Amino acid sequence: MKKNRKLYICSCGLKTGHLTLETINALKNSRVAFSHSIGGGPAAAMVRKFCPEFRSLVGKTPAEISAQITAALKTGGTAAFLTYGNPFFLNTAASLLKSGLEKRGVTVEVLSAVSSFDAMVNLLDLNEFAAAGLRLVHAGLSGGEIAFFPGMDTMVFMMDNLNRVERPEHAGVKDKFLANLAAAYPPGHPVYIVNAPFMEDAKGRVLRSTVKKLKRDFASADKNSTLFIPGRSKWSSGLSPGANTFKFMYN
Repeated sequence: MKKNRKLYICSCGLKTGHLTLETINALKNSRVAFSHSIGGGPAAAMVRKFCPEFRSLVGKTPAEISAQITAALKTGGTAAFLTYGNPFFLNTAASLLKSGLEKRGVTVEVLSAVSSFDAMVNLLDLNEFAAAGLRLVHAGLSGGEIAFFPGMDTMVFMMDNLNRVERPEHAGVKDKFLANLAAAYPPGHPVYIVNAPFMEDAKGRVLRSTVKKLKRDFASADKNSTLFIPGRSKWSSGLSPGANTFKFMYN
């Protein structure tokens, strides 16, 4: 008879204070907790209060993370994979774990958490979106070939991927992206490089730029940066991110 096996895919939000009661219970019910975003320090100490066996997987590839957690569950029991932000959004390791473990008969439960999107809505005072809606784009999947819809608000996640040429076919992707952007918006149209506040950057930041200046400002983006492009109709009507934004803004 096979032992019951279960994995919680969960998150501490953007900081340890965002840890939900649901996630705390999951950690308490787990015999081991893994994390590819927590290496040690106060965050690891907090996790050990609820699950004494904690294993850091910082620096491991998604395939290595999946292999280690899958191996740990072979003997049965319950484990937790703890990340930050939304635990399933743009998380290759979480996707590999869920699909791979479910094929092996392991129960996988994904728990909700505070995400970077939640924080960016607050940073940018986005209580209303453009009439045409809000579009989310993964820059790393685009190859730079993003078609823009200027009437919509747009968030480009993983924008730093456009700074890196990891494979030959990635060459020139940033230039393609910027050319498409310039064709869709006037040079002075505002854009914002947004870093949601989280454990490694407690305040977060918003860098205001324009379509014309973005090539220069792209160097300010890192792995946690998202590009926000407000819709043209919203900008032309005088609306812009509110007072909370300018508290964290640099030029």
